[in-house]
Amino acid sequence: MQKLKVYIAGKVSPNSVFGRHDWRAGFCAKLSEFSGLEIVNLDPTQSDENFNLDESNAMLVFGRDCFMINAADLVIVNLTDDISVGGSQEMLIAKYFRKPLIGIAPKGGKFNKSETEIRGRVFTDWVHPFVAVPCDAIVEDVEGAAEHLKSFAIKMDEPVKDISILDESMAYYFDNHQKDDKFVNEITV
Repeated sequence: MQKLKVYIAGKVSPNSVFGRHDWRAGFCAKLSEFSGLEIVNLDPTQSDENFNLDESNAMLVFGRDCFMINAADLVIVNLTDDISVGGSQEMLIAKYFRKPLIGIAPKGGKFNKSETEIRGRVFTDWVHPFVAVPCDAIVEDVEGAAEHLKSFAIKMDEPVKDISILDESMAYYFDNHQKDDKFVNEITV
């Protein structure tokens, strides 16, 4: 059985939609069951009893999470409506380390809508820009993530979005829209 090291980004709080902080183990078990792959869960909330995971030490927590993301074969972000600031940061950290990023964004949730209204305009099949741009794949559930895991395990040399998405997005805006954006032009000059 092929083994993949997976970092699961998402809500840690026991007050999340999962109702508990240790939801990643069950999630990874489902990923393994649906994909047929051995999933190594790089869980940022876990440590052995001899390691002092001092949550008041910001550099320890942030540095450890960065280290684990860098060690992962890929990152899956669970885009629940109550995602934390850490989960969104982990998305960009994954891009910094050139890790494939699968976003789980259920249809009808905050980040993936059949239809949404923004400033009086209606958009169909809308995915939040801060999900659409960094994610290499967007799925609706754990089964969809498992399908992408299988595909990734077969074609590990596929191109992956990296941190250059920031520069590419700015260049796209500048080349195609900045000249017409009077509001931004007036305040940035």
